[in-house]
Amino acid sequence: MSKYSSLYFHFPFCETKCHYCDFYSLARDRVQDSEVTRFESAIQKEVQFYADQLSPEIKTIFLGGGTPSMTAPSSMERIFSELWKKTRLAKDYEWTMEANPSSVDLDRMRAYRSLGINRVSMGVQSLRNDHLKNLGRVHDRGEALKSLDILFKSGFENVSVDLLCGVPGQTLQDLKAALDELTSHPIQHLSCYILTLGTKHKMFKDLPDEDTQLEHYLYLDEYMTSHGFEHYEISNFAKPGRRARHNLVYWKNEPYLSFGPSAHSFNSEQGVRFKNYSSLHQYAEKIEKGEFPIEWKEDLTQEQKNIEAWMLAVRLEEGFPKDWIKTPHQQAVLGRFLTGKLIQSHPKVSDRYQLTPRGLALSEQIVKELI
Repeated sequence: MSKYSSLYFHFPFCETKCHYCDFYSLARDRVQDSEVTRFESAIQKEVQFYADQLSPEIKTIFLGGGTPSMTAPSSMERIFSELWKKTRLAKDYEWTMEANPSSVDLDRMRAYRSLGINRVSMGVQSLRNDHLKNLGRVHDRGEALKSLDILFKSGFENVSVDLLCGVPGQTLQDLKAALDELTSHPIQHLSCYILTLGTKHKMFKDLPDEDTQLEHYLYLDEYMTSHGFEHYEISNFAKPGRRARHNLVYWKNEPYLSFGPSAHSFNSEQGVRFKNYSSLHQYAEKIEKGEFPIEWKEDLTQEQKNIEAWMLAVRLEEGFPKDWIKTPHQQAVLGRFLTGKLIQSHPKVSDRYQLTPRGLALSEQIVKELI
């Protein structure tokens, strides 16, 4: 059986619960200290459960949440002490921690670096205070920029920032101003996601229309690529050599093992996905009983594997092999998308196609028609 060399750890605690966030998280002021201690103990035991499935060397680790940077470095060290009894970091490892501006502190960030964390992904989201307030964020523009300076001062060189597009009231000028400010710092990576809300959400009616979202997306592509970033995935831009290696594990359908409440894992050899309970209580209770905290498992069918292969391939700059186009239907659809400049021959690899920036914005519809 193949061993896992990419690991994800879910830290569920946040300062507040953002109203647009779908990830499992708990507002820290509503959580007892005993529950935090219980979580730390449970996640260490979960690592023990999977000891024989860990690769001798770990290539990537991602700490997500929640807000991992709210966890004290001393607690983080205890959590990972169990892992280092079973395995070690590869020489060229990538270890990412998500952070929010309100939890970035110079001494704290230096302590994280001393643990081995070598990449930080910070959730800026916007640099307009009224937008941040409407999104329920607890930081403001000044704090975001100050925290970005602290990350570099503490010694982190590989820094990524998150932005949101399609925020109610956001203009192209707002997006340009944010990108100007952020790229004036030596960031190596930027993720920009379109704000997605359910139809019953209070802000849904205020979202910009699809034409405006497309305009912003195409501007983002033009801006970032002209500033030396590679548009290597639908929502992600990186300086050469700084692509998010852990996330590429997901996008390339490679195996990964995840720990913590709500965490998803994938065994690519067996074609199995499995997910932990999205409840701190249920997650910890299972582990305390000596049981795996798995809520469900899914054996992927060949059809599901085929759909996922398409969905993931079109997201990436590498695109998909030309020999995936087999049927007369696919050939006709491809011809239409080539004419409409949604798909193009890959400029660097002769036997592949890739989506154009406009095509990336419509990738879901393109895949549906192709398969």
